[in-house]
Amino acid sequence: MKLKSFIIDRLYFIFYTVLLVSLLIIAYSLAVLEAGNHISISNIIYLIILALFMMILFLAADYIRHYRFLNQLARMKQEPSLSFEYVEAFRDPLSNEQKLWMELFQQMNQETIGQLQEQVKQKEQYELLIHQWVHQMKTPVSVISLLIQEGRRTFSNEPMKDYLKEIEEENDRFRRGLEIILHGARLQRFSEDVKSERVDLINLVKQVINEEKKQFIKRFIYPRLETELENLYVHSDRKWLHFAISQVIFNALKYSRQEEHDSITFNFVEKESEIFLRITDQGIGIAPHDVKRVFDPFFTGENGRVQQESTGMGLYLVKEIVKRLGHGVTIQSTVSEGTTVEFLFKINTLHER
Repeated sequence: MKLKSFIIDRLYFIFYTVLLVSLLIIAYSLAVLEAGNHISISNIIYLIILALFMMILFLAADYIRHYRFLNQLARMKQEPSLSFEYVEAFRDPLSNEQKLWMELFQQMNQETIGQLQEQVKQKEQYELLIHQWVHQMKTPVSVISLLIQEGRRTFSNEPMKDYLKEIEEENDRFRRGLEIILHGARLQRFSEDVKSERVDLINLVKQVINEEKKQFIKRFIYPRLETELENLYVHSDRKWLHFAISQVIFNALKYSRQEEHDSITFNFVEKESEIFLRITDQGIGIAPHDVKRVFDPFFTGENGRVQQESTGMGLYLVKEIVKRLGHGVTIQSTVSEGTTVEFLFKINTLHER
């Protein structure tokens, strides 16, 4: 603590001392005059010097006494991440006032820790409930898929086929929603659910395309890979990266012009220590004022008003997953021309982390 601040805090004491000395001088002068004697200026000066010396001596002793405690408070204020552990590390309080403050801080600390523990417990229970619910819902989704396949083998009339097709589309939409919820919940414990491995990026993209082949066929959209390489390896987590890429591909399918025989291009580029994956569609594009916000949670933008099933969570999860994997993702779009999502991989990124 600076001496100037200490003096300012003790101004009341200094004022009181000056007032008291002034009253003593006045009383001394009146007593001398009443006795018929001459007032000695030297005695008054001596009294002032003595009072000033005692006041300075007291202030110096008080400053030395409180210096370590106040200096520790000043250091705490400069800490970037302050916690109640600093309070518990304080030296013994020097006064009853300091002792009361310490006890108050410790009481607040215990209450805060209790509240945090309760919140953590509730959060864990919520995450457990979400995981259990999602896994329970996967069973009826799988059963519905099997029933649809059985229905196609059993019924041959067109109205029933159209009916089963609509059920399949709704079931697929429900399945994708469950995947978003599940990965959103798992994101809270990302560090416990990540595995660094060598992933063949080209093979992974082909796998996702194969999984979405029904969507490509139904929408008359064709995947086109642009690369002369057979394999392209990056260090990442295959499961999380698979989800991120599948979200981008499904968005490209959803916002492409349907039944127009358009294509979605997958371009792989390797430059020194960086690898780029660009996924480009020929869809409706994104409005310029929406592009900067597409990675925000729950943001759907103008396109979301067209596609009612949009949740605004897909690209948010993509951004968060890619960032935590140590990769990068950007998006460029032109209305009525299409959108390009670019993944950036630095060689050995996750391996080094």
